[in-house]
Amino acid sequence: MIFFVVRQLAPALPLLALLVLGMEAGSALAAKLPEDVAHFVKRRDLCDHFRGEESDDPQQKVYIAGKQLKYCKGTDAQLNKLRVRYQHNGRLRRLLGRYETRIE
Repeated sequence: MIFFVVRQLAPALPLLALLVLGMEAGSALAAKLPEDVAHFVKRRDLCDHFRGEESDDPQQKVYIAGKQLKYCKGTDAQLNKLRVRYQHNGRLRRLLGRYETRIE
């Protein structure tokens, strides 16, 4: 039985390994970021996720709009402050440069 399960899962194992390693790398990156930057990145990534969501369902549209408001509101100003604060840190400047300046 175990051999059968392993044989069935074998094609997916490399993908699973990459997924786990990617999650670990993301956690390690967040752990090495200043707290204010890590908080911004997490929030803005959620914001960008919900900005990309679309639905024809009226209830889902309300849900998406609520999440956009929750995660996006205030991030333009926060991004500008972080860019000024860390303007002399090349790594953080490049990281923050990935984000659009005005989304609100």
